[in-house]
Amino acid sequence: MKTLAISLCSVILALSFSSCGLLKGKYDKNHADTVSYIGDKKSSSAQINVEGLWYSPEWGIVVFDQQPNGKLTGIFRDYYTVNGVVSGKKIFIALVDDDWTEYTVELSRKNSETLTGYYSSYVPFSEEDKLPLTLKRISL
Repeated sequence: MKTLAISLCSVILALSFSSCGLLKGKYDKNHADTVSYIGDKKSSSAQINVEGLWYSPEWGIVVFDQQPNGKLTGIFRDYYTVNGVVSGKKIFIALVDDDWTEYTVELSRKNSETLTGYYSSYVPFSEEDKLPLTLKRISL
């Protein structure tokens, strides 16, 4: 009986070490896909400035900080970190929570006070599961 218990503990320990490696691999792939997605979208210089405070009824408060090179950072719905880029008149965003990209977002400027587009739970963005998103500017 003691040998069986030791064997089972060894198997469980081996499986837990194996799953840690698989989880790290998933995080590494998610990160690489995010970097590739954002990098591929930077095709032209930013023609719009979206820096400031925005609001969406579904998502709540959104804060964007835009660098002169078009890099976009900020906070989305209190807990997602924004990693994105403004390319031309389009915005491409990865929403990251605990080093894991949960959503990708693609927006266009409808007017100076409104951004419209879609979000997806896939990295890179997928047309298959996209859902509409509208952000209204609250302040600069």
